[in-house]
Amino acid sequence: MEFRKIMSILTMSTVVLAAVACKEDDETTTLPSLDGRLTFSLPPYLEQNQTVEMTATGVIHPEGKDDELSYSWTVSPEIGEDDEEEDDEDETQTSTFIQNFGDELQTYTVSCSASASGYYSLSSSRSTTVVKSGLDGTGTITGIDISGLNSPVTDEDGNKYYYTSIGSLDWFIQNLATDGAGIPYENSEVMSYIFGRYYSYEEALTACPDGWRLPTESEWEECFGDCSSGDIMADVHFNGEKMWEFWPEVEITNSTGFSAVPAGYANLASKDFTGITEWAMFWVTPDDADTAGDLAPVKYIKDDSPVIQTFMADKASYGASVRCVRQ
Repeated sequence: MEFRKIMSILTMSTVVLAAVACKEDDETTTLPSLDGRLTFSLPPYLEQNQTVEMTATGVIHPEGKDDELSYSWTVSPEIGEDDEEEDDEDETQTSTFIQNFGDELQTYTVSCSASASGYYSLSSSRSTTVVKSGLDGTGTITGIDISGLNSPVTDEDGNKYYYTSIGSLDWFIQNLATDGAGIPYENSEVMSYIFGRYYSYEEALTACPDGWRLPTESEWEECFGDCSSGDIMADVHFNGEKMWEFWPEVEITNSTGFSAVPAGYANLASKDFTGITEWAMFWVTPDDADTAGDLAPVKYIKDDSPVIQTFMADKASYGASVRCVRQ
């Protein structure tokens, strides 16, 4: 399954009416349906070995006999040993289900079905992905070489960032993830150190650790003006799935060591996220700040274009990634 398919699964929930037919004397009887809409909550991303309690709600017995409702839960792929199956079956016949998702870095689908004698059942599914931070080759993001890099810089939250020299400047090779500003992907805090956070321009100006800052437009041009997009892209994988899609126009070499990840961008007002696996967007400060007004420059690359481009984004509502440079 490609990573973009995983993203679609994580943003999709389905409610299915399962028909139960009863055949008597060669005639089919249509059963009435349970009322309501079955729903339950499941975070889109989880840490390794995280335990989640899910409670199904919204199902109503037409005769008011809610105590006769029975619930069945399944997790795919299965987690745990087969010899626990019998105990698990007894435990899942309630509206509440508790599951530890283990340490495998993969996507799971949880399905719940509510039923009652003489009625159609109602079902719903949610998906979640187990992730792990870090660039040591055992985490969710792989494909970034940190061998030979300088000792990482630590921010006020304890997050560590590797950096490398490009042109005349030292640059972070990871997107900033400082808490207290910006938002994480899909509003899931566990993703903060996976993709970095998405910051408004004003947040980006003060988010870098002490001794580091946002780069200027001219500094970006000095370091990357002669580069193609492939020169700053890292051939990264997310839980084993390739992120940057192959396009013949773009040769991913990461020759600069910048290691761009296609984390897309965010609408900070609606907290919607766009362009995952396709775009990488980075705030820079304008050379002439007095003429920028409500807009500020964003440097960006796209999977199908070899050109590093610039556009002016709204300072308050646009959420882009931040790469810090040394003061």
